[in-house]
Amino acid sequence: MKLNDAIKLSCDFLDLEQLKSKIGAQEVDDESAKQLNKLLCCANLAYEEIVTEYLPILHTERLDVTNGQISFGLLSKPICGIISVQDENGSDIKYSLSADHISLSAQKATITYQTIPNALAYGAEVSVLFPERLLAYGIAREYLFLQDKSDEALIFEKRFKDGLTSFVRKKSALILPRRRWHA
Repeated sequence: MKLNDAIKLSCDFLDLEQLKSKIGAQEVDDESAKQLNKLLCCANLAYEEIVTEYLPILHTERLDVTNGQISFGLLSKPICGIISVQDENGSDIKYSLSADHISLSAQKATITYQTIPNALAYGAEVSVLFPERLLAYGIAREYLFLQDKSDEALIFEKRFKDGLTSFVRKKSALILPRRRWHA
């Protein structure tokens, strides 16, 4: 999905038709640019919440261990949380975390971790698959909170949270136990 489309949809929710028409325009006045920057900031806040709390972006790297430690600076992406640490054979390794490194007892380790997304800009493609409407709800919520319209923001908060919860809920077949005849 394109970020611009989600922001335009949030403009529909917020009744910002004039601002909607300026998304993607080459030249805009100062006041419109200020409002567009607010919408972009809100989009980044909502997107970060989605990918850190509901739909994590995972990355796996194989690294050499030096003195029983792997520095977070050696990881290619910003880290948000560790999912697993495995040795060369694929077995889980016990580890401990400090402010700037992981301590473990192995020569090489494969680390799977959750990353923090890069900030989005207008025209960017959102790489995580979820409905555009969910991001638009989050943008509208953040925008209304910035405007001190808490009552209206709570409506979008509920839509945002309920939509995300429903989207990430495991959709599997429901298997009921066999029924028995009782005499």
